[in-house]
Amino acid sequence: GSVERGWAQRESSPERRGRHRAAMAAPPAMAKMGSKPTTEQVRDFLIEGVKMMESDATRELLKTVAKQPGKRLIELQRSTWDTLGIDQDIGCKALDEIAPPTEPEEGESLFDLKQKFVWTAMRTYLRSLEDRKPAVLEEKAPMSRETIIEFFDSCNARLDLPETCEGLLTHFANTPEREKRGQAIAEMQRDQLEILGFERKHGCALLEKIPQDFASDQELQTRMQGWFQKAQQTYLMLEQTMIARRMSEELEKNPEMKKAKEVVDNMTPLERGTLIERNAKKVQVLMGLPHEAKEKHMKNLSQEDRNELLQAQLIAFSVMKQQASQMHMHHQHGGQCGASHGGPVAPPPQQEMM
Repeated sequence: GSVERGWAQRESSPERRGRHRAAMAAPPAMAKMGSKPTTEQVRDFLIEGVKMMESDATRELLKTVAKQPGKRLIELQRSTWDTLGIDQDIGCKALDEIAPPTEPEEGESLFDLKQKFVWTAMRTYLRSLEDRKPAVLEEKAPMSRETIIEFFDSCNARLDLPETCEGLLTHFANTPEREKRGQAIAEMQRDQLEILGFERKHGCALLEKIPQDFASDQELQTRMQGWFQKAQQTYLMLEQTMIARRMSEELEKNPEMKKAKEVVDNMTPLERGTLIERNAKKVQVLMGLPHEAKEKHMKNLSQEDRNELLQAQLIAFSVMKQQASQMHMHHQHGGQCGASHGGPVAPPPQQEMM
């Protein structure tokens, strides 16, 4: 009909034919810019992204960035989608949707690759800050808002790394005095201040004044609260993980603990709740004691009291194990194409830092 003839006439013009040939010559992937990436494209993005971040060329490039190397790193990550012919936002949304596999897979799963990508991004970001550390530290000048945000982001990123968590766990296990365990996190934060160019004591004094110096800056106040909570949650997760490991070891070698577990396994939820409520304070005190002091305390109890306290410990251990697992999963989940990003409650490490 006339519509078909009109289309044919439009397409037959020289300009149209030229544009048509140009479109046909473009890479096929470019025609898919608005479509969701395939599993293989996501896999390629993650593998190529890790290679790019680990390369010497990227390290040298980030050294030349005037400020905020993390933002430049995000741009480099996102640009990998362009080479695959995928819209950057659509590609990053696909990363957010990657979930842990429900069944065993051959080779590295997408979730494993995504986790490797996230950790590599964090390490690359932190290394870029270390590469820029000034030779002389600032001891008098104020800290810019930009640097304060960089400090919060870099502290949070460092706490997310598995090697950081393992190092802190070793420190916790070798530090009987519970109140001293958080000092390792505080020292890590002080080190980060110096990486950003501020002498640690001067930097701590400036951080203390943020609520006054930036009283009307709601975003900065929120970021500071997030930094505070991140360190506190990490502290709790590590302490619960350490206690869980010790409890697992004790279950293996302590006959009384095994017997207590059999009793707990046969309790109703109401019986467990009543038991832990009755012994919550005792369990809290016991878990805060050094190993030798805890053993001595248990030996001094009557058999009946010891059995009940062992049972209460197991119930508390079960709750803590679940909480530690949830916190660990929260640590594991990173989704965006970006670089950054119970037991008794201890004083937050920031209180020690400032």
